[in-house]
Amino acid sequence: MNSGKNRPVLIIGCGWLGKKLAARLIANNKIVYGTTRSSSNFSEFNALGIKPVKLELPVTALSDIRLPDVDSVIISISPGRGEDRNEYPKILGQLSQVLADRNVQTIMYSSTSVYEDTKNIVTESDADPDETSSNAITAAEGALVKYSPNAVILRLSGLYGEDRHPAKYMAGRKNIAQGDSPVNLVHRDDVIQVTEKIIDKKISGEIFNVCSSSHPSRSEIYTKIAERLELKKPTFEEGGADGKIVSSEKLKKQLKIKFLHPEPEEFLAD
Repeated sequence: MNSGKNRPVLIIGCGWLGKKLAARLIANNKIVYGTTRSSSNFSEFNALGIKPVKLELPVTALSDIRLPDVDSVIISISPGRGEDRNEYPKILGQLSQVLADRNVQTIMYSSTSVYEDTKNIVTESDADPDETSSNAITAAEGALVKYSPNAVILRLSGLYGEDRHPAKYMAGRKNIAQGDSPVNLVHRDDVIQVTEKIIDKKISGEIFNVCSSSHPSRSEIYTKIAERLELKKPTFEEGGADGKIVSSEKLKKQLKIKFLHPEPEEFLAD
């Protein structure tokens, strides 16, 4: 691997989160490559200082996956919806096999949806990567670690940022179920700072939850945000107070992370 701050990084799936991550890494003098499915995006990537790489997944042969020589790879691919979701474990398995032959740090953006309907506080030990799982994301984690056991898996809770407000999708809706359920959110900036620390400290072989410290109820946070954004307030049904609360204690202790936005209801209400 290269040494120093200019260690090259590849972001596979350079979208809403990936582009912001790239900007941060570039600002810190790192060389950043980003994949895109279409060469029509090359001009935008170049303008952002990202070296574009065309990559369409899954592939028919592993030799079709041609990646630049880098020190760290961040897999930031959406699992998709419907039938597309079934391809997700296959895609991660293919990438894992290719990356296994390289001396490269691998970081996967996964999701706290691996915990499904677990109640109360959940930690990383409450779900193991398992390529045989019916949960596509759990299966994708399993496919990744099968060939790349030293990969770092970041289980992200619901993402938000200055240009993405979950309240906008809730505005005006009626009788939303489980209004007392705790909300698990994380700001894009916090995901980026966690990723930077993992890259700089060369962390490997770990699973971390990445979730804000505060867990307001659905009705509390989305009503508050709607009021501040002058959106039509949603209404909620009772229930769900024993819903899952995603713990990031392992992350905070091991990496000495202090969240930039520990209380999403305060940030989103501004």
